[in-house]
Amino acid sequence: MSTVSPTDLAALAAAALAQQQLDPGYQRFVLEHLDRDDASWRWCCGSSCDPCVQKLGAAVDAVRALRAGRTG
Repeated sequence: MSTVSPTDLAALAAAALAQQQLDPGYQRFVLEHLDRDDASWRWCCGSSCDPCVQKLGAAVDAVRALRAGRTG
């Protein structure tokens, strides 16, 4: 895994949220969930939450991939 500064991680999170059309206010959620086990938080309750954890998870996945140096 490549080393990414906190400032760069914040920028990646902001870009991932924008890509998912999510409010920038969820940046802290994304950053806090980068290293958490998915099974501990990634489940959809089926209640049509806005935003759904699946959409937030997509932002987390995007930052994880960029942090690891994977693109595309």
